[in-house]
Amino acid sequence: MPAYEQARLLTMGDAALTVELGGDIDVSVNVRCLAVADALDALTCAGELSGVLDVVPTFRSVTVMFNPLLIDADSLGLTMMRLAATSAASLQVSRIWRLPVCFGESYGPDLSAAATTVAMCEDDLITALLAQTLRVYAMGFLPGFAYLAQLPSLLKVPRLASPRTRVPAQSLAIADDMACIYPWESPGGWNLLGCMPVPLFDKQHSQAPALLQVGDQVGFFAVSALELKALQRVVWTRADVQAQFCSEQTDAS
Repeated sequence: MPAYEQARLLTMGDAALTVELGGDIDVSVNVRCLAVADALDALTCAGELSGVLDVVPTFRSVTVMFNPLLIDADSLGLTMMRLAATSAASLQVSRIWRLPVCFGESYGPDLSAAATTVAMCEDDLITALLAQTLRVYAMGFLPGFAYLAQLPSLLKVPRLASPRTRVPAQSLAIADDMACIYPWESPGGWNLLGCMPVPLFDKQHSQAPALLQVGDQVGFFAVSALELKALQRVVWTRADVQAQFCSEQTDAS
């Protein structure tokens, strides 16, 4: 069944609406979410949806925040449902990232336990993770925090029973069928495997301060502790990061 046939509209208070396009983490659903979000952004930029404040695509839905004094919620909801039924995915440029990670030691305190959980040695878990190319399905939790899915079943480990109150910035972690990189020090309950030293958020880029974006593809390569320290000493510009760790390809979604 096409994803748009599953669409349903949800009211999120008096100033936000969400259209759900599916029930699972699925590439086709996520791509349609992006198409709907792009269409809403285009209408807003064209002045046809004055009062829309923000459009946020997620794994399987799109939420629109709006000013109820400037736009009628019922009319907006009808527009969102129409776009859910008609917006078609098109050729998209996928950014493909290959990011450095130093695994284990003090940078990955949960590596050993995670390997035991999936019945692997640490080196085999690392090798299996490095073989993956994950998709950014959604942004959230923290500025620059990307939800990377889907890990194969052989790498699925549960969240920690007791979350840490402090997770170091730049920690690579996994939980369930997802991976993430913490852009800032924060609480967190994912399994910490290593450190990824490239900055994920740059407020100087006001239009797109987050390095990763929904639809990006992300893979990793291993570096030593010495290489990690050298990378951490670099004062990265966005252009340098993209030139060294990013390539692009055009795919039919």
